Amino acid sequence: MVTQFEASINCIVDVFHNVSLQAGHPHALSRKGLETLIKKEVPELLTDPKNPKTAEDFMKEVDSNKDGMMNFEEFLFWITRLAVDAHDASHKE
Repeated sequence: MVTQFEASINCIVDVFHNVSLQAGHPHALSRKGLETLIKKEVPELLTDPKNPKTAEDFMKEVDSNKDGMMNFEEFLFWITRLAVDAHDASHKE
């Protein structure tokens, strides 16, 4: 039986691959791929009036090897930042 935590990890991998494989690159997202992922999975990130950002902004923040792509490790770093923000927000409500 898969636990909720294991299912969450599998979901993160699946979300990444659903976009990266469409672009023909199983190990990285382009800026366009990241934009597609954001629009589908977390659209409020691009419409937050308090913190307006674009996919390009997110890419620049986490593209540690400066190759213009977001590999899976960089994606996990980005997801971690989103999770920390969500956790912080849950304590403000």
